[in-house]
Amino acid sequence: MINETFGAQTDPANFGFPAGASISNGVLNVTEGMGNYTTSVRQFAPSTLGERTLDLRFDWKTAIASSAMKTGVELRDDHGRLVFAIAATAAELRYAVTGPDSNSASAPDSLNPTWIRTGFDRSKWYTVDLHMDFTLGRLQYSITSKEAAPRVMASGTGSITATNLARLVACNYYGTGKQSIDNFRLVRPENAAYGALAGKSVYAFGDSIVHGHQYSRSFVNFVAEREAMALTKYARNGATVAPSSASGGQIITQVRSASSRAPDLVVFDGGTNDAMEIHDKRAYEIGTVSGSRDPATFDTSTYTGSLEATIYAMRQKWPAARLVYVAVHKLGSRDWGTQLALRQVTLQAAQKWGVAVADVFADATLDTRVEAQRVAYTFDGLLGGYPGSGGTGTHPNIAGITEFYVPVLTARLVELA
Repeated sequence: MINETFGAQTDPANFGFPAGASISNGVLNVTEGMGNYTTSVRQFAPSTLGERTLDLRFDWKTAIASSAMKTGVELRDDHGRLVFAIAATAAELRYAVTGPDSNSASAPDSLNPTWIRTGFDRSKWYTVDLHMDFTLGRLQYSITSKEAAPRVMASGTGSITATNLARLVACNYYGTGKQSIDNFRLVRPENAAYGALAGKSVYAFGDSIVHGHQYSRSFVNFVAEREAMALTKYARNGATVAPSSASGGQIITQVRSASSRAPDLVVFDGGTNDAMEIHDKRAYEIGTVSGSRDPATFDTSTYTGSLEATIYAMRQKWPAARLVYVAVHKLGSRDWGTQLALRQVTLQAAQKWGVAVADVFADATLDTRVEAQRVAYTFDGLLGGYPGSGGTGTHPNIAGITEFYVPVLTARLVELA
């Protein structure tokens, strides 16, 4: 809907801000020369107000030079209700999803959003990612430093009262200091659920990619948070499909220990750790899909036989649940030939048993055999409580989750719904 890089003057000029704004050196500058408690408002097109789900990404930087001064930008609906705000002093980054309603005519202290505060480096650019769902009244957000090894400053999901996206407000809360905005991209999601998944129960099984590795919010959490689904996660780090000496145990054990109460949906992965067991340790064979549905014919000493046994256990325990297998991204951390062989038999088993596939491998461009993608989109450890970057290529960080996993899984769940 909007894709502006500010490489040239915009129409209307200065991105529609009537005051305190200019475009220079490929960026939009706002709150230039504005007085204390003043605002400048950029209205979105009337068509934007009718959108129920929106994704917004932009880069943001502040030149504020004093801890006693504060400037920021707010997103509000046509009744002045807050969608999201980001601001800064010289020492603090501030963001908010709640706060007083405002007509945006001014920005006094009494109308400031309810700020959450964290330290930051004001010399850096930051990327703001927002997923707005006005049907459910939910906002999922992340703020990440824009650099070769990005650092997540904030990430979460909050409830909002706003019912649309109407305006972008540049606020000079107090003092002097311009802000800069770049790469402003507003998108209507291709596979929005529009509330169709709200209240659905989902059980999640698998390995560390489903579990989240060292971070509690995996891609399944992100989807469940966005869509107001009830998630119960049984996945474990190190889990395998076939019997192995790996520390995470078998995925079928997770299924057997799960609640007998039927969920609406079951989401699972598998094969990531089996690839190492098969290629590196020669612990077992890949095997073949059985020509029968009789579990006595499954060779559970192999990956494929164990996969069929796992799916069979799910079908027996929750006959009415819809099963969704997540084919993970192309892994730079695993032998490529083994990945392809596992993928072939896994898709055959899914087709045989009527399991839907959320195919990140084929339907997303995440490929951590590519060095730049490995660095940008995967993590091994946490930094400030959030996933870092520069991982081995296995575990998607927040950028990898939101850019690749969430759209693919959401699209498949919407089709099932």
